[in-house]
Amino acid sequence: MLSSLRAYHTDKTVLPKFLKKSSLMILLLLSIFSVRAQDSEVGFELGTYNYLGDVARAYDFGNSTLGAQFFVRKHLNNGFNTRISVGYGKLKGADDEAFDVFSANRNASFKGRIFNVDFLWEYNFLDFRDEKLQQFWTPYILFGVGAYKYTGEDGFGSSYNSGINLRLPIGIGLKYRIDRRWTLAASTSAIKSNSDDLDNVSINTPSIKDYRGGNPNDDDWMFFTSISISYTLYKIVCPQDKFR
Repeated sequence: MLSSLRAYHTDKTVLPKFLKKSSLMILLLLSIFSVRAQDSEVGFELGTYNYLGDVARAYDFGNSTLGAQFFVRKHLNNGFNTRISVGYGKLKGADDEAFDVFSANRNASFKGRIFNVDFLWEYNFLDFRDEKLQQFWTPYILFGVGAYKYTGEDGFGSSYNSGINLRLPIGIGLKYRIDRRWTLAASTSAIKSNSDDLDNVSINTPSIKDYRGGNPNDDDWMFFTSISISYTLYKIVCPQDKFR
């Protein structure tokens, strides 16, 4: 009974537009963050998004979609970092007819694109950046707040968007210092969307009958699992001429 999602159509203008916007945002972020020796990093993150909500009520690897982020990270001290990220990704989901009779009868699905900006705090449990120590890795946690816009299309052919919404990421990860400049990291985060409309299945959706609209008191969630590479910016200090 469950119909398959329609194939994604590749829009060749999406990636160039995203890269252009992201490059401008990164330049802005670099100007906001004071870039001093060993204080800041720039990086790129690639991973997969997943969705949990009224349509998919259990984590399903089949709903994994690609996501990417550019970020600037500033070191406050040996433990805490702040980070600003600009990202783009996709979300999708489909009713599992085996889950219950309502899902089987509803037969809902959706797909769409998400653009986000996040401000995060990271706490490193170990001092892995001190070159005098033989500590090259650390577990860490991340948490923060962000804003996103989601534009989607449901399985009934209706287009919709979320407008600008807040999102609340929280996650865990592992960092590894390759050398004094390069850091590799892997992380996974759960993101509260503060919306019940990512899947366009709610009591307010015209194509969904009330009893099939899901739980209006439960917000949809996003999950992002990724690997990242970052580069520490160093400032070369020129010696002053004492005899001038």
